[in-house]
Amino acid sequence: MRNRTEAVVKHRLLEATHYEQRFRGGRGPAARLSWRAMTTSEAPRPAAHEPSVAAHVLLTHAALVGLTPLIPIPFLDDVVKHAIERRLVRIIASSHGRELSSREVKELTEEPSGNLVWSIGKGLALFPFKLIFKTVFLVLEVKAASDEASACYHRAVLIDRVLGSNVLAPDGPKSAAEVRRAVQEVASGQRVSPVGRAVQSTFDGSRAALTAIGRSLLGRIGARRAASAAAVEEAVEETAGEGGGPLGSLVSRLTSAVADVPSSHFEALGQALEEKLGISLRP
Repeated sequence: MRNRTEAVVKHRLLEATHYEQRFRGGRGPAARLSWRAMTTSEAPRPAAHEPSVAAHVLLTHAALVGLTPLIPIPFLDDVVKHAIERRLVRIIASSHGRELSSREVKELTEEPSGNLVWSIGKGLALFPFKLIFKTVFLVLEVKAASDEASACYHRAVLIDRVLGSNVLAPDGPKSAAEVRRAVQEVASGQRVSPVGRAVQSTFDGSRAALTAIGRSLLGRIGARRAASAAAVEEAVEETAGEGGGPLGSLVSRLTSAVADVPSSHFEALGQALEEKLGISLRP
């Protein structure tokens, strides 16, 4: 009787520890003990629609891309946008153990007209940006920013699905340019979506943070000796790598908002991409 009682007590303790760690997110010895007690079938597994990259990483880049339509400097908005998306695609590829060439990254992140924009962007050093940086982002168009951020997030989710599947050459039949066209077509139809509404609502309540982030990013570009394409890359790297401040707070709010988006939205997104590509996205 005593042995049986001890066994029941141990079982209840393990159950209590498991649920405590599950809901409080603990990482101590008790957490390790509770997970050891779980069987393989009980262990949580990521849903098929969940990206391989953490949501806050995707949303950090999406938030920065959302600011680019508000840059009132010719060509700089596209140069900054492409720099942010190239960084994000490399991170996604790395999460799948893939190293993309510069050409593949460029084809996955730029529209066909991007070649002209990029060639013009190389001459950014000729523009007197420092005289303008202190006056930009005074008037924030939240709708334009949230639309661009939402589109970036959708593109990232779709590219993640592609890089985790059998589609992209040389492992699959589709070139990076073909994937980009399909991704762009699917993502461009998602502006009015649960993600778009979540982003717009968050942006609408974060105008001061968005203005501070935009000025910080452009300030870093302007602080360089020349506002070149290389200066943009460096400024994006520094800004996206920040863990706190206005950007960290904004991303935290975005993460909570997007977490409420139903999984069916992303499942439908994947199905739409399969139809555009004409191929099943098998892992």
